[in-house]
Amino acid sequence: MKKLFGILFLLVVSLPALAQWQQWRLSSQDQGRFDSYYSRWQEYRQKNDRDQILSMEKRMLDVYAHYNIPAETPFWRVASNAREDRDQWRGRLSVKDQGRFDSYFSRWQEYRRRNDRGQIASMEKRMQDVYAHYNIPSGIPYSAVASSAREEDRNEVRNNDRDEDQYYGEHDHWRGRLSQEDQGRFDSYYQRWLEYRRDGNRSDMANMERRMYDVMERYEIPQQLPFERIASRE
Repeated sequence: MKKLFGILFLLVVSLPALAQWQQWRLSSQDQGRFDSYYSRWQEYRQKNDRDQILSMEKRMLDVYAHYNIPAETPFWRVASNAREDRDQWRGRLSVKDQGRFDSYFSRWQEYRRRNDRGQIASMEKRMQDVYAHYNIPSGIPYSAVASSAREEDRNEVRNNDRDEDQYYGEHDHWRGRLSQEDQGRFDSYYQRWLEYRRDGNRSDMANMERRMYDVMERYEIPQQLPFERIASRE
């Protein structure tokens, strides 16, 4: 009876996520196109090629429009190859550097639980130094590189379909860093940026991006981090 209750509970928890996924299911041809755009968009983001980034975003948003997917939906939620990208960064480090990185990552997690800002920043600086040595983009979540995060990732996948949230999100790490005034400004820029993106207004999009990047620079937030990871949740 307890086992049956547990199964029913898991079904109730997972149904909303499953329904959302099915709501956005693309045809095989469109999924292939979208995955291609998404992969190229990631490459252009690493190169900071603004024109090509916008070009790929426009193509992905065209697919969104065809399937009535809200424009503010993160692209990784639709890309079927997003989960594969998580593993591309693991195994790149030497045994010695991987051990150092895993130590920094574990301590970083502990300091986050304690909300020890000074030590959080210290561990981030050390992990970013490793990133720079291996040419890993600074916006890649630390859990994608730490080997100590693998078992946690596997458990997360087994339990539910929120593994992408952990990989791409790390929501609490970036949200709440801004002052109330700066958060309000950032949220305003972000909402206007979404509107301009829906309209294909590149000039005003670039204007809003510059303003958001100014805020991010002030708080030493990597530019590769998606804007939705900083904007307040509705």
